[in-house]
Amino acid sequence: MIIFRYSAIFLLLAGCGGINALPAAQKIGRDYCAAVVAKDEAAALALMSPNLQMRVAKLRAIDAAFRAAHPGEKPPLGDGLRLTAFPDAVQACKADAVIPTSTTLTYAPTGDPKAVWHDRLLLVQGRDGRLVIDDIAYAPDEKQLFSGWLESAGQ
Repeated sequence: MIIFRYSAIFLLLAGCGGINALPAAQKIGRDYCAAVVAKDEAAALALMSPNLQMRVAKLRAIDAAFRAAHPGEKPPLGDGLRLTAFPDAVQACKADAVIPTSTTLTYAPTGDPKAVWHDRLLLVQGRDGRLVIDDIAYAPDEKQLFSGWLESAGQ
């Protein structure tokens, strides 16, 4: 029975490209963690899908227009891109649960490494065949997404 279960899991992963996608999903998680800890928005953005990058570019244009029209006021991107669920500085980040279509990240904020939170990178296959981040779920139910934050910040 155990052999059957493992065989079924192997066939499922092989059929959906999961065997090759698991290391790629883990690498995206590690690379994204490194970017967030380093506060490197450009590196984080480079891991995202063209669609998500386009949405970020649109928000940056709105931000630039707001800055020009309202000097001295806080623009939509005054605090930068919201790359994690909470704006706290990140001391540590680890890619935990990894499946071919998502990677769960665990963050520890600066000053209190026991007060952790989790985000989930939602992954898709990009045009060149490699995995890219298609969105970031800030909550387990996926009702709070990076794409939704981009939309609301631009209004």
